[in-house]
Amino acid sequence: MKKIIFLLLPVFVIAILLSSKTLLADKEVDKKVNLPKKVVLQNAEAVDFQEEIFAVGQLASSEEVKLSFKTGGIIKKVYVREGQKVRKGQLLAELQLDEINAQVQQSVLGVQQSEINIKNAQLLLNKAERDFRNVTGLYQDSVATLEQLEDAELQLNNAKNQLQAAETGLSFSQKNSDIAQFNQNHSRIIAPANGDILMRLSEANEIVGPGQPLFLFGSKAKAQVIRVNVPDKEIIHIELGAKARIAFDAYPDFAFQGEVRAMANMADPYTGTFEVEVEVDAAGKKLLSGFIGQVHINASQKQALIRIPIDALVGANKHKGYVFTVKNDTAIKTAVDIYRIEGTNLLLKNGLEKGSAVVVKGAGYLEDKTLVSIQ
Repeated sequence: MKKIIFLLLPVFVIAILLSSKTLLADKEVDKKVNLPKKVVLQNAEAVDFQEEIFAVGQLASSEEVKLSFKTGGIIKKVYVREGQKVRKGQLLAELQLDEINAQVQQSVLGVQQSEINIKNAQLLLNKAERDFRNVTGLYQDSVATLEQLEDAELQLNNAKNQLQAAETGLSFSQKNSDIAQFNQNHSRIIAPANGDILMRLSEANEIVGPGQPLFLFGSKAKAQVIRVNVPDKEIIHIELGAKARIAFDAYPDFAFQGEVRAMANMADPYTGTFEVEVEVDAAGKKLLSGFIGQVHINASQKQALIRIPIDALVGANKHKGYVFTVKNDTAIKTAVDIYRIEGTNLLLKNGLEKGSAVVVKGAGYLEDKTLVSIQ
């Protein structure tokens, strides 16, 4: 029996020693757990945030018109190509004028004939007035009869009517001549201003009808614009004169400036959106109609928000989130209302005040009311 006790004694001693070491290790761990956690803080900033409304549109001239002939006919010649720059007054195309010239000549002859008719009617009127005066004198001397006087008066009235009809005929002939001249003048297409031929829709020797477009013309006298469509919830935040920023793929490293020049007063019946026209400052760069632009329009109102680094966020559910603030060297888990993410920052509507110290490094090791050491 003594021998067994003697053999077991070293085992108990070893167990006691191991137990003592474990207790000491646990105490060391507890000390480490209770040590303040090292954190880095940053103060929350107050910002006046201006929302940007995003839309995509196509660049165009603010004055794009379809140029056409007033009358139909065969195209004689087209003098410009698609994409060509033209000057105001430059001849762009014309019709074959044989038929139209014949109409003009016919109208001129009609005017000349009407003028001759007026002269003849005036001569007849002069004769009728003279005859009426003579018959009136003879009638007063009892030489002419009442019937002869009445016949003379009838001839006078008829001559007056003939002159009036001739004058009316001349008026109609002059109007016909003006129409023929107008059609002749508009059988040629003239550039209405300095600009570009955006599209060429017909070729020489083709037959075109009256008003059928031959060119799509963009005026250089007018600014270039982008027309975009926005929904009703965004149109209410846009005002005339609002500034805009435009990006084109052709210039990936350059931001063009713009300004809202026009807005629709009613929605498109098919899309339910509102058209907004943004004038673009070309800044000396070559911008062509048809470029697709990404437009960012500044909203009309600013909002007072709080900005903190996104690294401060330790949890979120939709627009609700949590951050750690520090007060008296103690981390406090604080709920915040998230408005939006802006790059590497968070914009908050509620939960923090300007100057609040938030943890931006070390937050992952914190719990509510943890002691912290500020680095």
